[in-house]
Amino acid sequence: MTALPNPDPSDSLNHLQEKLHTLQNRLADLRELERIAQLPPEQWAEIQAEASQLEQHIQAYLLEVFNPIPATFWQVVRFGGLGLLIGIALQRWVLS
Repeated sequence: MTALPNPDPSDSLNHLQEKLHTLQNRLADLRELERIAQLPPEQWAEIQAEASQLEQHIQAYLLEVFNPIPATFWQVVRFGGLGLLIGIALQRWVLS
């Protein structure tokens, strides 16, 4: 039978320090969650409104930045097409 190697005390100490650090982080997260859970409803509504506004700003920015065709092009297409259809309808109405 071979004897098991003795663990290096510095390795176990490092491992314990890592576990302690992880547990401290989890405890801090739990305390923050507890603090957030105790917020009054008015503050929750304010936070939700701010988050909604932020989401709208981000969406508008992304649409502006990543839209390959500018909005003015679509306005020209829409109103030009509408004008063309109205012109054709008027021409047929006048000629009939």
